[in-house]
Amino acid sequence: MAVGQLRKPAFKIRSCDGDIFIAQDWLIQKSKCFSVVYPYMKDSAQPLQTTVSSFIFEKIVQWCYHHRNNDDSTLFQRTVPEWDAQFLQSNNAIVLHLIEAAYRLEIKGLLNIACRAVSTMLGKSLTEVKVMLRVAEPEEILELEIRADNEAADVEAEMIPAISAA
Repeated sequence: MAVGQLRKPAFKIRSCDGDIFIAQDWLIQKSKCFSVVYPYMKDSAQPLQTTVSSFIFEKIVQWCYHHRNNDDSTLFQRTVPEWDAQFLQSNNAIVLHLIEAAYRLEIKGLLNIACRAVSTMLGKSLTEVKVMLRVAEPEEILELEIRADNEAADVEAEMIPAISAA
C-alpha cells in the first residue's frame, strides 16, 4: 500500500449456511448492526456470524451495492423506485426473508422499500404492514394506535345522534 493511501474498511461475515462474505465500507454504512460491530471486528480474523442465509445475504449485498451512493433519506418515498421494484420481483417468500433480514441487520432503507412493496401489493399502509410483520418501530406502532383511536372516535360520533337544544 502506498503512503497516504487509505485502506477501505472491510470485515468477514459468515451466513447461517457457512458461506463467508467480505463486507465493504458501503455495506457497513447501510447496516446499523454492522456499523456498531465493525469497530470491534475490524482487526479480528474471525468472521461475524449472521442468521441470514447466503442467498438472502447475496440479495442484501446486491441492494446495498446499488444504493451505496444514495442518502438513506431518499429511500423513504411513497412509491417504490423502478430498480427496487424490479429487484423485489421475486416470489413473496424471498421478499419476506429480505424484510426479516433487513430488520435484523437494521438496514432501514431496504426494510422500508420492501415493506412499501408489500403494502402496495396488499393495499395497506406502510405502518400497517410493518406492524403486521412485526418489524415496526415503537413510534410507528403508536402512530397506528392513534390513527385507530381517531377512526373509532369518528365512527362513534357518526353513530350517536345529535340532541337538539330546546
